[in-house]
Amino acid sequence: MSLNLDKSAWKRVTLGDVTRHVTDRVDAETSGLERFLAGEHIPRGSLSITEWGIIGRDPIGPMFYKRFQPGHVLYVSRRTYLRKVAVPEFEGITGEKTFVLETLDEGVLLQVFLPFVLSAERFHAYAIANSRGSVNPYLNWGELAAYEFDLPPLEEQKHIADLLWAVERHRLALAGQEDAMRETLRQVTARRLADLPEKARLGDFATTRSGPSFAASDVHGEPVNGSIPVIGIPNTKPDGTVDLSKVGYVTGLPDSVGRVDDSSLILIRTNGNRQRIGNVYLPPSEAHGHAVSAFQFLMQVHDAADRDYIFWVLSESSMQDRMSEGASGTVGLGNLAVRWLNAQEIPWSHVEANRTAVVRELQVINYVVDQVVSEMDALKGTRAALLSDIFGGI
Repeated sequence: MSLNLDKSAWKRVTLGDVTRHVTDRVDAETSGLERFLAGEHIPRGSLSITEWGIIGRDPIGPMFYKRFQPGHVLYVSRRTYLRKVAVPEFEGITGEKTFVLETLDEGVLLQVFLPFVLSAERFHAYAIANSRGSVNPYLNWGELAAYEFDLPPLEEQKHIADLLWAVERHRLALAGQEDAMRETLRQVTARRLADLPEKARLGDFATTRSGPSFAASDVHGEPVNGSIPVIGIPNTKPDGTVDLSKVGYVTGLPDSVGRVDDSSLILIRTNGNRQRIGNVYLPPSEAHGHAVSAFQFLMQVHDAADRDYIFWVLSESSMQDRMSEGASGTVGLGNLAVRWLNAQEIPWSHVEANRTAVVRELQVINYVVDQVVSEMDALKGTRAALLSDIFGGI
């Protein structure tokens, strides 16, 4: 995507030429302010802030003393590879490692244009390259102020900012639609399953086993003779998708190892985050023939026609909570046991048409969710292309 911009009148400046680092120092407890922003409250890929901490209620460190105002640009300088830039709509406090930025002169740089300067991939590449430290790399003000970019005349800044803020507003609207549809899906799933007249034992309908153990030296980045592709935890994403772009190819596995087919579900068996234990995945057809790691279960539904129904049963929020709570271990990794899983009672109807009706209704709602997510992904690509066109590539 190109805006066909004429950049002949654009002026090369440094960030320090046109912005100031605001250091309005206050005491959190006596400031009279309500909200604070830590790094985890500032999102990636979005300028809008939807989460925050409450002073006096939530834990806040002693290095939170920098006051920000609505419209200030916040840039998290710690772990610059996270690419965290945001614009608050409220007054509050943030920590010492977050830069609070404002224009020096609205007659030179519009405040509404500034966040997009720091959102371009060209800027992020510069920030990452100039960060100090290896474990928690950070960017100092000197390096940030030295960043050079081409600044358009004011009228062009306004047009560009209007366009990019319209993209941001559309992204926010889509995110709201996604949240609403996911909540609808959650409620309808719970209600439809609760309406079924029977209960049954999960182990009567599926065979579950964990994946094989293997040495790291047996894992290869590319297929080799005798290797089997193995889906690991990094391939089973928190958003419910299975990413096959970087599977490992493992040698030395027995021929009897379980492999994904059209009757398969994948569940997370072991994880340090209990909310991930029991997360269930419908593997795509491209995953057929893959094994899973020892940190996961491969569940084979006895009647492949019931696979999608079992998926929705296991995805239901109360069942997810039950699996998280049912994992053994109190510190470190939690583990879900096959015997425990097999013994769980699930909603059931011996009438196949009833189970099919549940699946079809939930699939329709889920399709709408997927469409919204696809539109958000497309919008993300559009935004990246616009920023590259405006500020240049890496």
